[in-house]
Amino acid sequence: MKILLKSFAALVVLVLLAVLALVFLVDANRFKPRIEAIAKDQGIALQIKGDLGWDLWPSLGVEVNEMRVAALVAPDQPIAELKQASLMLALMPLFSGDFQVDHIAVDGAAISLSVDANGTGNWEALNKPGATPPPVQPEPAADTNLKLDIQHISLSNSQISYRDEQTGQSFALRDINLTMSDVNLRASPFALDLSFVVELVQAGKDPLQLRGKLSNKLSVDSAISNLKLESGKLQLEIVGKDSAQLALDYSVIITDLKKELSYQGNFNLSEINARKLLAAHGVVLDTANNDALGKVALSSAFAGNSKKIKLDNLKLILDKTQLTGSVGVSDFSTGALKLVLDGDEINLDDYLPPPSEAAPAPDAAAIPAADTLLPLEELRGLNINAKLALKKMIINKIALENIALKFLAKNGMIEQSLSAKAYAGAISAKGQLDARGSQAQIQFDAGVEGLELEPLLKDMEMDSKFGLQGAVQARALGSTQGTSVNQLMKSLRSNATFSGAQVRLSPINLEQQFCKLVNLVNKVEDPAQTWNEYTELSELSGSIKWRDEIITIDTFKAGVEKLQLGSHGKINLVTDEYDIFLPFKLSKDKSDTVTAEQVAVTTSANGCSIGSSYWLERGMELLRCKGSFAEINPLSDCRPDTELLIELTKDYAVYKVKEKHGEKYEEKKEELKGKVEKEKNRFLDKLQQRLNKDAASSVPAAVEPAPATPETPTSVAPPEASQSSVAP
Repeated sequence: MKILLKSFAALVVLVLLAVLALVFLVDANRFKPRIEAIAKDQGIALQIKGDLGWDLWPSLGVEVNEMRVAALVAPDQPIAELKQASLMLALMPLFSGDFQVDHIAVDGAAISLSVDANGTGNWEALNKPGATPPPVQPEPAADTNLKLDIQHISLSNSQISYRDEQTGQSFALRDINLTMSDVNLRASPFALDLSFVVELVQAGKDPLQLRGKLSNKLSVDSAISNLKLESGKLQLEIVGKDSAQLALDYSVIITDLKKELSYQGNFNLSEINARKLLAAHGVVLDTANNDALGKVALSSAFAGNSKKIKLDNLKLILDKTQLTGSVGVSDFSTGALKLVLDGDEINLDDYLPPPSEAAPAPDAAAIPAADTLLPLEELRGLNINAKLALKKMIINKIALENIALKFLAKNGMIEQSLSAKAYAGAISAKGQLDARGSQAQIQFDAGVEGLELEPLLKDMEMDSKFGLQGAVQARALGSTQGTSVNQLMKSLRSNATFSGAQVRLSPINLEQQFCKLVNLVNKVEDPAQTWNEYTELSELSGSIKWRDEIITIDTFKAGVEKLQLGSHGKINLVTDEYDIFLPFKLSKDKSDTVTAEQVAVTTSANGCSIGSSYWLERGMELLRCKGSFAEINPLSDCRPDTELLIELTKDYAVYKVKEKHGEKYEEKKEELKGKVEKEKNRFLDKLQQRLNKDAASSVPAAVEPAPATPETPTSVAPPEASQSSVAP
């Protein structure tokens, strides 16, 4: 036994001496030519300029210095370089199957990738021409309880670069510095810190640089299946024409990484200036509010797996707006999106382009309007269920409150509904878009209840030339179809009704206009009288229709004291013109006196006296409003219709002759015909004098002369009437 023990001890000493001789007497650099030759056989030009070295005690390790990898066809153009790398293993724990690494250190690693003008990557030449890849060997079963401890891992002064000659794009990830301490697979947290610089150059764009720092606690189990990131912090600085900073805090738990992946966590994006962030990327915003997107912050909890994700307790700050709710994709394969958001106040006008300088309108007939095709294919692919609630929203200067918006899209059918409070009233709208066919089919139903007109016009800055006061109700139903925006407008068909009470129109007084016209025909001066600079409509109702981009007034009824006001006409949206007639009809009440000897009828308690039963219960189209629909101005647009006024004058002349001769008129019709003509011409002459008198002391004409006819000679046709003859 003693001899056996001595023999075993001698064998151990010999092994130790052999190992020591290998470490201390054999230079590892002798193997460099052999290593390079093996690499060459694999189609790789490997150059080891620095020394190779190893250690045995107290740690087992290897060290490599100054190594380059290139393709055999271009050995002077390295694809990968390494300044220095070392790996040290604790020796004694290896005998028990425990991998304890003192350190893994890599310094100066550089990878350079490029694509030439023909689209060939420089890494493709690393494969040896004609070489047959070795057969794939089955991987040994992984140790599900792998033990690994590493005191320190570092990657320093390293970089990855990429350049594409075809696109002119280049990318560089440089100054990579990664450190990890006390790395283990016991699910015990260890520190991970990373810093880097990203440089991006695109053809025709300014270079972009991004500096980043990341730190967190990482936990990994022995099966490398469950990971946990805690106390995560990411800081980014984007440097371009402008600079911007971004800070993100996060935590993530990943389970069953190899099979049924799932994850959960939370993140908090600190307040950033998104405007500067976009500017750093070369995107310059042009918004009505120059501070829009100056303050953006986002935080949320999240959970998901390989098929879905959901963000809960989401909080979004957008300048002065705060939104809360949830967002989720329930199926990545179908893109099913569900969104529920509640917010306080937002002014969408701040994010729209600023109003442009008014330019001369081009000839609509000469230049066709630009058209926009509908994205029907994209609409068919939408799978969205969204709800948005806001306390207040301003859009196109219109203020809405208590907004509830719903949007549902699936299989090419899109439905939306809106309800809101506005200007002491309520707004509701619902619509449906069917994108399943070759063109979109749209239907809608919209209405308002108790909408106050005055604050609405004020917010829309339309109250400078005319005003409306009072509350109205309206409802519109319609449909359209097409494949573009222009087609939708051209095929739009809609019917609408409206009504209101105590609606006030300013600055025109329609009762005053009626009295002026009556006085013109009666050949009397307008009495000294103070008129209100508005029209009080005691009732209002009507209906309109929209066809072929023309809005037609079907019915219209309004009460102005004892005057009944009607309307008919059209609004042409293509030419931006409107042409509307305003018929009057005067009724009497118990306070009026109408006898054979006396006619005492007034238009209202503070109106004018007509002095003749001719004006009673007679529909008269005396006033016509015509002009630009976009620039409505009642004072300049509304004027007496010349032809109708002349016809009225002729008819009134006949009436006066009949009134004077009574029953004898029919017996002596032929005899009195000359007197009627004489009376008519006398009225026309006096009317012309009256119009000329008004024209001499007022603004330029507002009534165009009528063309001459056999019954209305040019000599008696009234010239252009002055604005003062029809306006307050």
